[in-house]
Amino acid sequence: MLTESYLAASHTTPPLEISVGEWLRLIATEVPDRLALVGVPATVAPPQLQWTYRELLQRSEALAQRLLADFTPGERVAVWASNKPEWVLLQMGAALAGIVLVTLNPANRIEEMRYLLQQSACCGLFLDRSYRNLDNKALLNELRPGLPALRLTVYFDEWDHYLAGPHSARKLPQVSPADPALVLFTSGTTGKPKGVVLTHQGIINNARYAQERYELAPGSVWLTVLPCFHVGGSVTSTLGCLSNRGTQALMSEFSAEVMLRAIETFKVNLTMAVPLMVHAMLEHERFSATDVSSLKLFLTGGATVAPKLVQLIRDRFRTDVGVMFGQTEAGGTMCLTCRGDSVDQLCNTVGKPISSYEAKIINPADAATLPVGEIGEICVRSASTMSGYSAQPEATAQTLEADGWLHTGDLGTMRSDGYLSITGRLKDMIIRGGENIYPREIEDLLGTHPAVSQAAVFGLPDEKWGEQVAAAVMLKTGSSTSGDELIAFLIDRIAKHKVPKFWTFVTQFPVNPTGKIQKFLLRDQLIISK
Repeated sequence: MLTESYLAASHTTPPLEISVGEWLRLIATEVPDRLALVGVPATVAPPQLQWTYRELLQRSEALAQRLLADFTPGERVAVWASNKPEWVLLQMGAALAGIVLVTLNPANRIEEMRYLLQQSACCGLFLDRSYRNLDNKALLNELRPGLPALRLTVYFDEWDHYLAGPHSARKLPQVSPADPALVLFTSGTTGKPKGVVLTHQGIINNARYAQERYELAPGSVWLTVLPCFHVGGSVTSTLGCLSNRGTQALMSEFSAEVMLRAIETFKVNLTMAVPLMVHAMLEHERFSATDVSSLKLFLTGGATVAPKLVQLIRDRFRTDVGVMFGQTEAGGTMCLTCRGDSVDQLCNTVGKPISSYEAKIINPADAATLPVGEIGEICVRSASTMSGYSAQPEATAQTLEADGWLHTGDLGTMRSDGYLSITGRLKDMIIRGGENIYPREIEDLLGTHPAVSQAAVFGLPDEKWGEQVAAAVMLKTGSSTSGDELIAFLIDRIAKHKVPKFWTFVTQFPVNPTGKIQKFLLRDQLIISK
């Protein structure tokens, strides 16, 4: 039982020192005829593409030769598209060719794309011609004059034509396990996104060690709905399934109906979904008629996981629940609950660090490791964490220490059993008159008010106090309340200095492309209105 908020790294199995391409070759040799990848269409229809491990390797190696006719190892190629089998093929082909894949959210628009493509210095871009009726081609044509490094663009509806083009005659390169494999951009809740550089061996071992904790039978069926541009899709899901030698059923985007049908059709054993998706499935009219008995484990996370949600999944899906906590900079999953964990561990924690991850909770003021149970910044250390931010050495130095400790920016506590609980973000912490105030506590309380749908709490600058507490509130449909009524609701439940002084009511929150509330925009709006 711990007394200090520090947990040494454990190692269930030795780490692999191998590139993603070599790993795929190894797995394809072991299970060549097992189905590796199935494309789940957006409509309820038979799958359009499905490849065995042998076919996935053959297609990936052919694509690698095609890529090397246009690019050299070490160059960067971006993918700006929704989930599709070709996306995964591009990830594998680029890995075999030693090309770094830069993943971009398909919802990004012109100013976001201008910044991301310039910052990442991509030489090539694979993209959808349109996304949700938005014209990507017109957007790209407007951007091209300001992107001198971008030599080649390929639309996915021209995929077969591209594959038929010239192939490199040289052998595929020897790719070092320590070479960069992916650049994934952070979601940018506090400013411009940063490109996180992840290595081959880092993402392989992160996926392996997370997958080991799932305790799935080899060759299980995985349903992926998380976007491939996100670490949850490209690493946790795609590489996790490879580690399991499993079959990945890949959805193009979330639909409660299609996801339910896919679970039944493909006899899915594991899936991952954020709480919003879980609620949508449970509330869908088809849920009660859907056979979900194949499910062995349902993973959730990415937001506050309420105890009620954990119980709902266990009761209605009749499956084990896993709660996970990860971050792009950490290489994917950091913490994960275990099969058979108690209700307390599932409902009140995000699990304990996976193998190879060392963790501690520090005082942000002096970096001292805190006693168990005290709130501080979560720091982790592992060979799977990022090698740095792309072309941003100062930002890298602020986040990643020379000895390998990664400052996650998340606030939390460590229990005596080594399990972690999340209490908020360090940048969201409010310091009022020298007192640390954690918005998550106030947001959770506001969420219990019958009129409140969601709340975001943040600090406003104040000459006397340093900061004052402010809250933006979205009400439930048909409900009404006021700031004074909410103050009265809170005043007997939390200390007076934590009760928001400033209130604003919104019909929707400003969010980044992955759905996280951008509190800095709420803060700016309220400052202007004052």
